[in-house]
Amino acid sequence: MNEIKINGSNDTDFILLKSFLNGTLKEIMSVINAECGSLFLFDPDQKELVLDSFYNSGTIHLEGLKQKIGEGISGKVVNIRTPILVKDISKDSRFRRNGFTHYRTNSFISIPLNTSSGLLGVMNLTDKSSGEAFCEKDLEFAVAISKYACLIIENFNICGELREEKETLHKQKSLLEQYASVGKLAAGVVHEINNPLDGVIRYTNILLDQLKDNSIAREYLLEVKKGLHRIANITKSLLEFSHQINSTKAKKYVDLHQLIDESLDILREKRNGNIRLNKKYSANLLRVLDHGLSHIFVNIIKNAFDAMPTGGELEVTTDLKDNVIEICFTDSGLGIPPDIRERIFDPFFTTKSIDKGTGLGLAICNEIISKYEGRIDVQSSPGKGSAFTILIPRKYLENA
Repeated sequence: MNEIKINGSNDTDFILLKSFLNGTLKEIMSVINAECGSLFLFDPDQKELVLDSFYNSGTIHLEGLKQKIGEGISGKVVNIRTPILVKDISKDSRFRRNGFTHYRTNSFISIPLNTSSGLLGVMNLTDKSSGEAFCEKDLEFAVAISKYACLIIENFNICGELREEKETLHKQKSLLEQYASVGKLAAGVVHEINNPLDGVIRYTNILLDQLKDNSIAREYLLEVKKGLHRIANITKSLLEFSHQINSTKAKKYVDLHQLIDESLDILREKRNGNIRLNKKYSANLLRVLDHGLSHIFVNIIKNAFDAMPTGGELEVTTDLKDNVIEICFTDSGLGIPPDIRERIFDPFFTTKSIDKGTGLGLAICNEIISKYEGRIDVQSSPGKGSAFTILIPRKYLENA
């Protein structure tokens, strides 16, 4: 049995849920003239029913009463899974009173509160004010109102899910707008920058060749050249980002493991002798549609190597789980603090020095993976390394 959950579940939502169910119970009691009623809520962790409220004309206190599923009247009604009308418990072999001793009459109605998401609890009604047994019409009314109550709670839950989805879509829309702005900037400005930039770099190199090795002017020009290459790297990243947004390349399938190996090979010079590689490739993965996977692999591997300046281990695993391709890069490096982890996919956000990073690498990775309807999960803690897991739906496998 499952527990129905109020999305964005908090104390206020839980109080509203209980208040609504208790109001429903009181309304039913009023209409069918029941002087006593109780509401049990299901605890999915303990697999038991816990008394939430008890209403009667006397002074009986039963707060905190618990019943295991299958035990007591409420526990047995849950097992039966259907509403129960008992006209005389002393003549009903299913219950044998089961502690039914604090009521004036022998008749009661018990209704399991079920939704498509699982069990909510059980509602009990007894002690008809006339002293008579409850009738079929009483049962029909109580069941109808209970079903409406469960439906309302279920719809409330759906509304909570929709609210969360709306918030997620709003964030995605905002991010896409940022990406689109960057793409337009790249398309309109980068080509205009590159032409004069190439000339400046070329003339800088000519001047460097004319100067003595130890001159102050040469040192200044080297700093200028470093800054120019920084600009060149940014414009290159901007173009890559723009191309990923507007790419219309034909379908091409690549060997996933070969692509990972090639990416590792590209960065072999960055890998110092103290970094160990541990590859655990699945035999189930063959060829995957390529939307720019090598860019993702190179960026994540490069970041992993940067995070292990004194050495460590990079483990690369691939697997096919629940129709999802999983590619995981786990390093034993410095790790990422939570406040930084939340921003690593933002365009232009970087913690590296200005000559080592533009802040667009992971933003481009995120844009590429969105074309697969996938995602990149990140788990990391300072001093405990990082794990970047790329998740791609199976349908992007060749002949899937």
